[in-house]
Amino acid sequence: MQLKLSIATAVLLIGVSSQAEDYVSFQYLQYNENDNRTTVSAPSIMINKDFGVDYTLNASFVGDAVSGASPTYYDTASGASAFSRGTNLRASDVKYANVEYEDTRLAASLSLTSRFANRDELTIGLNRSSESDFYSSEVSAEYMHWLDDSKNQSISLGLSYQYNEILVTCVENSSCSVDVASGASQKMDANLINAQLSFSQNIDSRSYAKFALYTILEDGYLTNPYMNVVRNYNEILDTADIVAENRPDSKTAFGGSVKYANALTDTISLQLAYRYYSDDWGISSNTLDSDVYFQYNEDWIFKLGLRGYVQSEADFYSADKDYFTNETYA
Repeated sequence: MQLKLSIATAVLLIGVSSQAEDYVSFQYLQYNENDNRTTVSAPSIMINKDFGVDYTLNASFVGDAVSGASPTYYDTASGASAFSRGTNLRASDVKYANVEYEDTRLAASLSLTSRFANRDELTIGLNRSSESDFYSSEVSAEYMHWLDDSKNQSISLGLSYQYNEILVTCVENSSCSVDVASGASQKMDANLINAQLSFSQNIDSRSYAKFALYTILEDGYLTNPYMNVVRNYNEILDTADIVAENRPDSKTAFGGSVKYANALTDTISLQLAYRYYSDDWGISSNTLDSDVYFQYNEDWIFKLGLRGYVQSEADFYSADKDYFTNETYA
């Protein structure tokens, strides 16, 4: 179901460490939403290996087991399925409700950081993930340059390219070029380029700030193949069409973020972050994160976090099932 899951691991900030560190980290994430919307179980492992002081190799692996229910329009006469589509259906049979799904995702990432004589850093990364209907490959590079001899200021430039393959099941009223009756899937693709420029400042031995600007360019198949919309709804004639949604095949986004971290004591630290996002689909969002970390002893660190997120809808979004008729995007 094209899950996009991010697992972040935060480390208590107590100054800047210059010592090499080798470790193997095992993690387990359990996520649940109300009304059985989404359940995620995700074990992961991360391996970090330093080769002297000039090279660091990092590898991680994660497996997600995902299940739940996602809301969409469907024809109740055909059963609760994301592929319950058709034309000239009975409008009274059209329902907007949750359709159950389940999927698994396997993902792996590998990165190598090289440090030069002036201690600038170049990090090259590779990522690969696969689901039953979604495959993603990514390559990334980031260069970090120290602006002063004390290593308190740095500027970083990051660039990544992601190639996605989406398997779209061919059903009636879909735009597949293969035989619909065969039940085959058509392979679609999408490209994503992400560029980011950031500035970091160690304010003192216990506090740190980072400012970043970014842009994201997407093109290709950006539609959700499981989402349905209603077109040509006619309450008087009791007719309606249920068809796959259609989104533009390109999107340009930009935004910025600011992060601040402070080690209040030797065992308690605070991290604050704000992110702004906007794109040419008319979507904008504001995200505020606040986390407090408490180091209970050498083995245990506890985190208490609060996150607020507000997002506007796309220009072509509508919550009314009778809105879409001849509109290109829906």
